[in-house]
Amino acid sequence: MPGIQEESPGKEIRPAEPGLHRWGLGSWQLWVGLAFSLVFLVLALRGVDFGETASALRRVNLIFLSAAVANYLLSVAAKSARWRLLLGTRKTPSFGRTLSILSVGLMVNAFLPTRLGEFARAYLMGEAETDSKVYVLGTVAVEKASDLLSLLILILLLLSQMALPEWLADPARSTALVLVILVPCFILLVWQRDFVLRIVDRVSHLVPVAWREWLVRQTGYGLASLDVIRRPRQLIGLFGWSLVVWSLSALTNYLVFLSMRIALPVWASLLLLAVLQIGTAVPSSPGSIGVFQYLVILTLSIFGMDKNVALGYSLILYLVIFVPIALLGIWGLWHEKITWSKLTEAMTRFSNTRKHG
Repeated sequence: MPGIQEESPGKEIRPAEPGLHRWGLGSWQLWVGLAFSLVFLVLALRGVDFGETASALRRVNLIFLSAAVANYLLSVAAKSARWRLLLGTRKTPSFGRTLSILSVGLMVNAFLPTRLGEFARAYLMGEAETDSKVYVLGTVAVEKASDLLSLLILILLLLSQMALPEWLADPARSTALVLVILVPCFILLVWQRDFVLRIVDRVSHLVPVAWREWLVRQTGYGLASLDVIRRPRQLIGLFGWSLVVWSLSALTNYLVFLSMRIALPVWASLLLLAVLQIGTAVPSSPGSIGVFQYLVILTLSIFGMDKNVALGYSLILYLVIFVPIALLGIWGLWHEKITWSKLTEAMTRFSNTRKHG
């Protein structure tokens, strides 16, 4: 069955690395991330009056705070519905399975330095549904492309209301450039699918016989994951769910404003969303500690917010996002009966693929 025999022919699977290395906790990425986090944590805490921050935290309205947590959980559910829609072009898993495996991926990305959550999702869903992991990974790629497009639209919306700071303008231009490259590539792959398969078939004659059928088959799986682009109804659904996901994410930021009795325009929550989406992609320690707080403080300073209050806001928002991620991830492992060893295997396979080609 597809998804079971997907390892490269003639290439033996390397055993999982022992100890800390199997989680990326003994790798250079961790030390680079820790250095980033330490620098940004120092910047975030410099000149802070912790008494003022504590005073701001004591004013938190628990009703709005609870609403922010519930809203964040809804955004995760919306992400699951969107991914399920993409997977449905071939084989539709249950919503519960999609939510649980997505939750595990979010947890891996949030708390492990190797950021292999998307690959873990592809491996675990492929195993659970006995489907092609290459196909599942392709649906994740489409999902990320839709998020990039949503981010660019958000930035354009912000530009109609305010001038972006220079430190955000360069990443925005980079995002636009990536989309300019990605979108034509996706369209070409979809509408010239047969041509691409013929090219791969011809190229496959240059590799060992044991690899030929595998290479063509996996290319077919990857191209099939882009079929949503050829189906207007599902494409509209993809854009619709992406709008829901990003709207709920911005609303989470705004509800935390309300919980701390902070009077800022909705544009502040939208700008904060854009900054965190771009900024937390940089290498950082597990949980993005330091980087997350500094980015929040930097963004809110544009609106004249006191740094002591901004730090308090960053701490509350961090808890609203990262505590549910951890709990959902643990629930996802339990729901799918995924052991730590199986998750380690998923991480190790893709980590070895990246290291050894």
